[in-house]
Amino acid sequence: MNQDNFNSNQLDKPSENEIEVELASPWNRIAAYIINTVLTSLVITPGIIFLIIEIYRSKSISFNLIAPILLILIPLTIYGIWQIIIMSKTGQSLGKRMMNIKVIGMDGQNPGFVGTVLLREIVFNIIASIASLILSFIFIYILNFPETLTTNVFDYLVPIILLVMLFRKNNHHRTLQDYLARTIVIKVNN
Repeated sequence: MNQDNFNSNQLDKPSENEIEVELASPWNRIAAYIINTVLTSLVITPGIIFLIIEIYRSKSISFNLIAPILLILIPLTIYGIWQIIIMSKTGQSLGKRMMNIKVIGMDGQNPGFVGTVLLREIVFNIIASIASLILSFIFIYILNFPETLTTNVFDYLVPIILLVMLFRKNNHHRTLQDYLARTIVIKVNN
């Protein structure tokens, strides 16, 4: 097996149904993440612009916030639901689709909603947030480390760990989310 190819069943017991796939490069995965972030920002930008205009027009924050908040939340909710649906069906977010990469299970199948959305995104982020809060609490209130510095360190610790894992070839570029959901990210031809 060379570094660019991954036998999807290699980490499990050998099987006659093994498939060979080409792993997504770390750079493609980073680009997909950036694309998703930019698209999310574009979805909420009109609502934010409207909110800024309303604050400027009213010269105070005591105006009606319902319309601007709805202009942010409704498009964000619709976009989020759409992303969840396509990620569940195809293993690809819009960013992954644009970068021609996708998430598959270790068995080579689409991990669906549970693997692609629930475990890789929701459960992982809940676990990471709880771990960050616990570590911050320990370092700030028990070990008396400076609050701002400690909070910043633990806010960026998980993304840094993920970035380092992404470039480790001997782990097939798998990150903590991949291990949690038993997935890999591969190149595809859309």
